[in-house]
Parts: sequence; C-alpha cells; structure tokens
Amino acid sequence: MIMRPLGAALLAASLLLPALPAAAADAPKPVQDAPARAASRSTAISVEHEGTDSTGARLATRLKEQCNTSSLFTLTEKDTPKIYLIVTTRSEFAERPEVGSVYSLIWAYRQQKGQLAFLLAREVGTVNDGGIDNLVSRVLERTDGLSVKYEYLWK
Repeated sequence: MIMRPLGAALLAASLLLPALPAAAADAPKPVQDAPARAASRSTAISVEHEGTDSTGARLATRLKEQCNTSSLFTLTEKDTPKIYLIVTTRSEFAERPEVGSVYSLIWAYRQQKGQLAFLLAREVGTVNDGGIDNLVSRVLERTDGLSVKYEYLWK
C-alpha cells in the first residue's frame, strides 16, 4: 500500500521532467530597459489679471511665469480652445496696501472668441507677499487637475 502512492508520485515526476526544458524555452524574454516617450499633454492657457494692487500684480506675473516655463501648459493669446484663468485682486486694506490682497480666481473654458465661456471652477481668498509661491503652486496644480478632468473639451 505504501508503494502504490510512492510509485505514482515517481511516475508523475518522471513524466514531468522532460516537459521542464520545454517550459523554460517558452519563458518570456526580458524586455529592454529603454524608456518610451510619454504622450505630450500641454494645455493651452491664458492668464488675465484685473486689479491695481502690487501683491496681486506679483501673483499674476508669477502665474504667467510658471505657465510659460511649465511643460504642462502653453501660455498663449491665440484664438484656440483654452482655459482662461481670470485673476481679480484688490488690496485687503485700502489704507495699508502692503499688508496683503484679496483675490478671486475663475477657471473658464472657451472654444473660440465670441462664444460663451464655460465655468470650470472658482476660488476666493487672501494672500500676502510670503504666500504667493505656495498659492501659485496650488493654483497650477488645480489647473492641471481641471485640464485632465475636462480633457475631452480639447479633442
């Protein structure tokens, strides 16, 4: 009785041994380590600023600079389908304009001039000179998220 299960196991092992080299030959070949280019994803954008305060002007300028140097955005004034980032700023306190600014951001999409714009998002808040870089990073991150969410508009 003990020989029967052991004999069956040996028989099964002997039948499988010739199949092992064939299985090794069917193994997948290693893939070359060559990076492939990712699809280009650059969204056309226009940054428009309304306001006369210096903090708001620095905010709008920094947004334009970052959009111009980023690979995710193409800063353009051409009549193409694009995101319009409208930045409106005012001094937080009229008698102390250097303290900070209140801002309003509107993300809109327009197919071409003369057509009604489609509201994508909006935001309001306050910013001072020390917080401009953080706000610019957050705004561009949100803008990229909106461009991914509404990418079907650019096709």
